[in-house]
Order: sequence, then C-alpha cells, then structure tokens
Amino acid sequence: MRATYLLGIVVFLVVVLPLIGFLLGSGLVKLAAQVILTIVLVAVIGATGIFGYICIKAQARKWGLGLFLIAIICLLIVFWLWTGKPLLLI
Repeated sequence: MRATYLLGIVVFLVVVLPLIGFLLGSGLVKLAAQVILTIVLVAVIGATGIFGYICIKAQARKWGLGLFLIAIICLLIVFWLWTGKPLLLI
C-alpha cells in the first residue's frame, strides 16, 4: 500500500508539476519544466525502444511495433516541448 502512494507521489512530482510549470510558467520555470519533461520522455523513449526490440526478436511483432509507436509519439512530444510547434498539425 505504501509503495502505491510513493509511486503516485513520484509521478506527481516528476510529471504533473513540470507539466503545470511548462503550461503556466515563464522564464526559468518554463525552462526547468522543459528540461525535466525532456529527461522523463527520453527515459520513456529508451525503455520502449529496448522493450520493442526485445518483443520483435521474440516474434511478438504487434507488441514491438506498438512500443516503437509510443517511442515515436514521445519523440514528437519532445519536439513540441522545445519548438512550440506540433509536428503533425500543419
């Protein structure tokens, strides 16, 4: 039970607070939020890429392609964080 609460607090501190800072902040607050969210998304990209590769090697191609799709979406979100332009909407 305590581990669940701890995980919830960590997710709140690492994802939700920087997201709020990015959307509502300016200056150094926005820059710090961009850096934290980029670090989190790079970790997600790395983990999903590795597990996607493992799934494809284990002949679970649908799972592997799904994980690679998640990695690509995270890459597009990182692009949006730093440029302010959504890549898919022209």
